[in-house]
Amino acid sequence: MSLSETSSRPQLFWTFARTRELPELGPGPRSAVLSHRDLGTCLDGFARDHQLDEGILLRLKAAAFLYHDHHDPAHDIVQDLPDIDSALIHGILHRREPDYWNARYWFRRFDAHPVYLSLGRRLSVLVRTPQQKELARQLTLPGGFDPFAFIDQCEINERRPAGDPVVHWLREVQHAEFEELVTHLLR
Repeated sequence: MSLSETSSRPQLFWTFARTRELPELGPGPRSAVLSHRDLGTCLDGFARDHQLDEGILLRLKAAAFLYHDHHDPAHDIVQDLPDIDSALIHGILHRREPDYWNARYWFRRFDAHPVYLSLGRRLSVLVRTPQQKELARQLTLPGGFDPFAFIDQCEINERRPAGDPVVHWLREVQHAEFEELVTHLLR
């Protein structure tokens, strides 16, 4: 597979996986997400078209199910997988439940995931206001994004409405986290 084919796979993934509304910081559900069954069918076709191995497909399904607020099927996939990609997805899942203690447990299972290195570099692009700049500073460490600081922000802002500017920006960051995860899985 050529480099251009590999780099276009994440874009092709998002043509069917993107939702009209960004995932909530909490569990959802949102309207206008694909059903678990329809999303699975799309992912199976995508895997066939792009010759993905079963391990990548499993992790991609878990991420997509979680993105579409299907927490139980996502959890069923990652709960027994021992690798850092599955631990990352597991941590995001528990952060969205919200079960912040459990999310921290899963994020402690690895040091620096490549997703958080790339997300740390990307975060400045999402900043448009002084308040967002300060939040971005709080969410980054030397060398990358800090998933524990993000959990803290989710917990602090848990009771704010979805339309709150801080909550909306945190949802944008979470969406970027999903994009970086998909890009990582499809490399």
